[in-house]
Amino acid sequence: MAGRSRRLTSVEKEQRIYYQTIGYDAVVVYVHGSNPVSSLSRAELKGIYTGRIRSWKEVGGKDSPIVVISQNLGNGRTIMGEFRDQVMDGVAYRDDRREVDRQPDQVAALLSEPHGITAVRLAAARPGVSPVTIAGFPPDPRSVRSGAYILSRPLLLVTPARPDPDARRFVEFMLSPEGQAIVARSFITVR
Repeated sequence: MAGRSRRLTSVEKEQRIYYQTIGYDAVVVYVHGSNPVSSLSRAELKGIYTGRIRSWKEVGGKDSPIVVISQNLGNGRTIMGEFRDQVMDGVAYRDDRREVDRQPDQVAALLSEPHGITAVRLAAARPGVSPVTIAGFPPDPRSVRSGAYILSRPLLLVTPARPDPDARRFVEFMLSPEGQAIVARSFITVR
């Protein structure tokens, strides 16, 4: 059995596997808590991360430079891939971004940078940072489950096509109220 926090590719779905969605995660775009910007379009977000948009004034904020804080791109993290696929259209990230190693480091950097913006898992949020709606959709359970929030992704359990009884029981447990309570500690439940 394997866990995945991304959609399966069409090639993976064609293989002889069984998979079940047990919850959802979101890559949430956050700004410093003092930043008045609370909503961005997909195009604005792409403009910020490519460097085409360089001042918060261009997206309804104060006349101050935007500081993009990201994970190290060379680490191959799925969050960076999700963001690249759903927002960047494969275009390169701006060269002047601040790279850090881990998501908690991104949040810490954002807390110390009033002009910053970063994208991390929903569970990485801390007091002092504010989520940004994307194209009018907040990273709330309804928008994430429906896929309206473009940076949402399923949490999957994947097994061979005919899971053994222990694997099937584990999947059933994860869909039970007790299992969903575990999921809810860091993610969004299926219901």
